[in-house]
Amino acid sequence: MFMRTIKMTLATGLLAAGLALPALAGDKDPAAAADESVVQKIGHGEINWSKKTVTATGSGAANLKDGPVAVARLNAERAAKLDALRNVIETIQGIQVTATRSAGDVMSNGEIRSRIQGMAQGFKVVDTKYYSDGSVDVVVQMPIDDNLTNALVEKPKKPHKISTEGAASYTGLIVNARGLGLTPSMAPRIVDEAGKEVYGTEVVSEKGLKQGGIVGYAKADAQATERVGDKPLVLKGLRLVDKSKTDVVIANGDADKLRDPNQNLSFLADGKVVILVD
Repeated sequence: MFMRTIKMTLATGLLAAGLALPALAGDKDPAAAADESVVQKIGHGEINWSKKTVTATGSGAANLKDGPVAVARLNAERAAKLDALRNVIETIQGIQVTATRSAGDVMSNGEIRSRIQGMAQGFKVVDTKYYSDGSVDVVVQMPIDDNLTNALVEKPKKPHKISTEGAASYTGLIVNARGLGLTPSMAPRIVDEAGKEVYGTEVVSEKGLKQGGIVGYAKADAQATERVGDKPLVLKGLRLVDKSKTDVVIANGDADKLRDPNQNLSFLADGKVVILVD
């Protein structure tokens, strides 16, 4: 009965925005949902925007002149890790931070670049492949966490306060941007039809950033519910902002719902927002 109630609550908002009803626990194989992650290939690595990770592969060739095969392989593994580090940093540079700036642009600042290089050195090895010729491939991964976000995303000078009084009517926000050709970014904006920002960096709190960044991206509806809860406000993206591939326009009436001073909109400050993409 409880699960049926959740489904009925979700169905009303999702169908109104042209979405299918999200599968809930027990309805869909989690592995299948994982296959629907929003993944962006960059150089020798990839960004998983759904899982908030940067993954890259490094390769090291064995030099049998180094001595025994075991020694040559160990040196190859070290070389592979150094190559992986370079590729992780290259992948990070390709991340779109805002509509007009990439991480590479931000990292032209030497201090920021050094900070991010330090973070990248803490990568985790998730797979190692040894070959008969002694060469080695390593697959490494690092999170897109609040440390990386704070390094790349400029903090607003004047945070925007939203209404947080009373009981919350919604547990989160889903914006359906399917079919718009949106490119994921670290700091996207949701704006009204006049281009005035409704949601972005000025709204999300430090606590919200630590809970998963400014927004989440998903293909599968079931993935969205993990972040936004069982009673999200579901809105339809009309189009992308002119000359932007990252920022979404919503209808003025929908924007008003996110500005209502009589509503508890704490889910926005908590970053409980997901953008659905193809």
